[in-house]
Amino acid sequence: MIPLLKTALQNREEEKVISFLTDNPQSLGMEDENGSSGLMLIAYSGLEKAFKHAISLKKDFSFHEAIVCGRIEELSTDDSTAMVNTHSKDGFSPLSLAAFFNRNAIAALLLAKGADPDLAAINPTKVTALHSAVAKENYELCAQLIAKGADVNAVQIQQVTPLHSAVHRGNLELAKLLIENGANGSLQMDNGDTPLAIAKREGHTSLEEFLLAVQS
Repeated sequence: MIPLLKTALQNREEEKVISFLTDNPQSLGMEDENGSSGLMLIAYSGLEKAFKHAISLKKDFSFHEAIVCGRIEELSTDDSTAMVNTHSKDGFSPLSLAAFFNRNAIAALLLAKGADPDLAAINPTKVTALHSAVAKENYELCAQLIAKGADVNAVQIQQVTPLHSAVHRGNLELAKLLIENGANGSLQMDNGDTPLAIAKREGHTSLEEFLLAVQS
């Protein structure tokens, strides 16, 4: 059943996904080979209409699913405190999931409960919450994570730092935030790229000028 769902998701057939879920709501609780539930697969797909439909059909949510679905009331219990640094079955930290889905209020709650901002994924991505927040260009959450001690030079897959990611996205304000808080502009990705090299190649002139000024 999960392979059928994944095929429809990969083909971006949103109406087909919605129809499939209506007929097979149990698929939301099934898992693929990586431990991702049907619900999580739909969330990762970015198909918003299908995601909302999936939430409406789901009866019970795991701790990590509640984060992704924005169900903050289910995360405010004492029982959830013990889970704040527990990876999801597919290897992501709770805080990273909150960041990736722009759940700022949930991220704040997790931090208040003792979530580690530097807890990296235990899957090939190796992402931290700051990587996820930068990927979503969520300035507010990036600033919040940095204030809580997040490592601005943490590396994910291919030795990508938050600064590499911010520059790739052409986000000058995020790049400034990272540099002002200790980001190292000379760090290289696996392919040798520095943030400045990315800015030059991708035509981000304002970022190129900023990075050159910082280096001088």
